[in-house]
Amino acid sequence: MNHDNLGWVIVLLGAVVAAYMPSLDLRVRRREYRPGWRFVLALELLGELARARQTPARGMALAALCERLRLDPLQAEPVLEVLQRLDWIGLLAEDGEARHVLLAEPAATPLAPLVERLLLAGDPLLQPLQQRTGLSELTLADALARPGEPDCLEPQHSVN
Repeated sequence: MNHDNLGWVIVLLGAVVAAYMPSLDLRVRRREYRPGWRFVLALELLGELARARQTPARGMALAALCERLRLDPLQAEPVLEVLQRLDWIGLLAEDGEARHVLLAEPAATPLAPLVERLLLAGDPLLQPLQQRTGLSELTLADALARPGEPDCLEPQHSVN
């Protein structure tokens, strides 16, 4: 191996380490890729953002979300992008800090778009199954509800 190639190997190794640095700093483990894991992750992220609505910040930074869920940011980012494309979450940048906020009202948001994007991939053959099982009738609040936990999914009312 000549010196030019060795230099590039060092540069690329540095880039890989830099990309994984947030994961190393948070001491998280990457989640196992198995069927439906991105859907479950989306629900976990949405649940945290629903609870964050009750805080003064009304949202959470990516690092805080990942720390709370002990999650690798490299796994969270693509799921957050899907949620942004659905217009269920938004990214606010105030005072130099970006934070994710829940835009969707869980009680009024059908779960079907998330199921189609991350779980069933919108296969038309599965539509009869969705209708017969009532899956198409579920809301985001139905999916986020946890027994014995205070309800943070009620519609938000502005304070005048």
